[in-house]
Amino acid sequence: MRIITAKTKLRNYPIYISSKISQYFPLLIKENFKDSEKIVLVTNNKVFGIYEDKINNILKECSLPYEIVIIQDGEEYKNLKSADYIYRKLIDFNIHRNDIIIAFGGGVIGDLAGFAASTFHRGIKLIHCPTTIIGQVDSSIGGKVVVNYNNIKNVIGSFYQPHMIAIDPTLNYTLDENQIINGLGEIVKYGLVFKKKILEQLSENVEDKKKDRLLELIKTEVFKDIIYDCCYIKTRVVAKDEFDLDYRNILNFGHTIGHCIESAFNLSEINHGMAISIGMIIEIDISISLGLVSEDIKSVVLELYKKLKLPYRIPKIDVEKITGALKYDKKFKTAQNKFVLLKGINKPVFYYNIEKSVIVDNIKKSMYNYL
Repeated sequence: MRIITAKTKLRNYPIYISSKISQYFPLLIKENFKDSEKIVLVTNNKVFGIYEDKINNILKECSLPYEIVIIQDGEEYKNLKSADYIYRKLIDFNIHRNDIIIAFGGGVIGDLAGFAASTFHRGIKLIHCPTTIIGQVDSSIGGKVVVNYNNIKNVIGSFYQPHMIAIDPTLNYTLDENQIINGLGEIVKYGLVFKKKILEQLSENVEDKKKDRLLELIKTEVFKDIIYDCCYIKTRVVAKDEFDLDYRNILNFGHTIGHCIESAFNLSEINHGMAISIGMIIEIDISISLGLVSEDIKSVVLELYKKLKLPYRIPKIDVEKITGALKYDKKFKTAQNKFVLLKGINKPVFYYNIEKSVIVDNIKKSMYNYL
């Protein structure tokens, strides 16, 4: 088992990574949560349908009374209504501050259960058990707990660090191809911004011609190393800027436009990782338009995208639906926009006050059948 210690002002916490995490989990509960008396596990209907027996067996081994709360699957359910449903279940089960919420699912469940844990009794124990690639390499780490509101992505939330993260890479094997692509988009971000070797490992270990090449890729030992590297990078970024005031904004490469794409398509038609993949291409195009980088970098990235089946175009839509959502970006101020762009691979840069026409023109480049 590999262990990373995340160090933050709120608390230090362990990240355990192992294909045998289900065997270790009851012992980790007994060792790290000695004063806890109850467990509430939050998941969604899709994940529960796959792992019902596994969930119940693990929780029984923890030797604490437990309840399971099931939310509908989908980004559109990451909202205050779902949070209220969780609160009512916590009250019914008489949960106290020393008790545990386990978020067992992808990024949506992690955000939603984390938000409930951070606000119930002003904060109860939180464990993330991410079941998706995007949850394992990114969203479970760093303490951002959020919900969407009125079709605006991640606009209500707080910072609340988990008390433990338990990652089992084999849980990814039940993901459908769209969810694998969802996670690979986030991993490519780490490669472009922080560690070029990740891009090389992805390219070298995916077989171009095989139909099931993405599933085969995530089953490799190299991919487990990539998960570890992404987790390590994320913990170090968070340690430098826990509350996302400056340096941590660097993790938003591709997200500034990507979140707007998600909102424009009603938080349901294009998933997060796919929106981020498209967002990265648009932000590379913006970087090219501003003379920060040459066209060559886009060619290299698109070659990898094709191997990984990552999307780089969006359906034609009123551009104002995308640019209109930019005003809700947390990096922006009333009279100032802020983007993370590239001067090269592993050379991110903050860029301020980009003309709207530049943003619009480069969004249009990524639309299908745009005239």
